[in-house]
Amino acid sequence: MSRSALLVLADGRFPAGGHAHSGGAEAAVKAGRVTDAASLEEFCRGRLHTSGAVAAALAAA
Repeated sequence: MSRSALLVLADGRFPAGGHAHSGGAEAAVKAGRVTDAASLEEFCRGRLHTSGAVAAALAAA
């Protein structure tokens, strides 16, 4: 395996790397907001929407 491929696999933003973040999914499950595949999809879509808005605001600043 090449050095660059190993660096990608070791990157913390890659789920198999040193760190993975659920974006609050565990808390949503515990609170009862995520109970099945449909509610998990809704949760993920909401996270994508808000993550994009925050990233855009920071980029604009």
